[in-house]
Amino acid sequence: MNRDKREAVIERDRGQCVNCGASGPDTTLDVHHIVPRGRGGSDRLSNLALLCRQCHDAAHDEATAPTVQFSSTGQMRSDSFKAYLRFFSELPTAQFDAEEKVWRIPKADFERVLQSIDAPHKSNAVADGGDA
Repeated sequence: MNRDKREAVIERDRGQCVNCGASGPDTTLDVHHIVPRGRGGSDRLSNLALLCRQCHDAAHDEATAPTVQFSSTGQMRSDSFKAYLRFFSELPTAQFDAEEKVWRIPKADFERVLQSIDAPHKSNAVADGGDA
C-alpha cells in the first residue's frame, strides 16, 4: 500500500483506532485490511480501517481487544444493582470472568453506551451505592 493511501486512511479515521478510539504519540496505529488481500481484499479505502496494534492483533486472533473492567464491592443498593444489571444486559459483548469476578467489556462498546446515556445517568449506571 502506498503512503498516500495510508495517509488517507489516517485522515478519514481521524488518527485514532476505529475500534477502541486509541490515539496519541504512544499508540501504534496500523492500516488493517477488512477483507484480507489473500482472500481477494483490495487496497481500496472502503476495505481499510485504522486500528491500534492491540485491536489489529485481536482482529487476527492474536490478542484480545482492549477492555474496560467492572467489579462490585458487594455494597450496592437495590436500585443501583438493578441499573448495574441493566447496563450489562444492554451490552451483548460483556463477559463475566468468574475466576476474577469482573465484567469485561470491549472498550469501544463501553464508550458507545456512555455516549448514548444522558450525563446525569452516567454515574448512576455504574455507581456502587451513594446518592445520585
